[in-house]
Amino acid sequence: MGDDQLVKQAQAGDAQAFGQLVDRHQPRIFGTLAKMTGDRDLAMDLTQDAFIRAWEQLGTFERRSAFSTWLYRIAVRLAYDAMRSRRRRDHREIDDRIADPDPGPDRRAEVAALSEDLRQRIETLPEMQRAIVILRVYDDLPYREIADILKTTENSARVSFHHAVTRLRDGYMKEAPPS
Repeated sequence: MGDDQLVKQAQAGDAQAFGQLVDRHQPRIFGTLAKMTGDRDLAMDLTQDAFIRAWEQLGTFERRSAFSTWLYRIAVRLAYDAMRSRRRRDHREIDDRIADPDPGPDRRAEVAALSEDLRQRIETLPEMQRAIVILRVYDDLPYREIADILKTTENSARVSFHHAVTRLRDGYMKEAPPS
């Protein structure tokens, strides 16, 4: 059953239908929030808060966008609020997107160090750029959906992503040894 049908049933008071929506979307929402906050415990709390808020506000959902877009918007706003109020920066490792079936200890240490460095650099980006990088690179969302989630234009999302990548690249280039 699709999200639209489950949303209709949930809006009619069917808690089991909403439970199916939670089961379907919780892993991606949690993953996004974990990457945005850098804190798995905080991300779990925010994920729960996002679904509670979605349940409470389900009657206001007008289906002008996909349910997932509406849910991401709620979750991202909660993450922004939490990051502004707490400014906690616990260390965690970004998932390694390059599969290496049997990396040696030196390679694992190198990848962990690079992942941590990238995570720290992403954390220094302005909030909007950080959110766009996470949603685009780690959640593989199209610019159109990112724009809906962040309430901006598709072009603005593209430009912000470009600026973020340029900023990250320039940071690495400044530190690179001369060749």
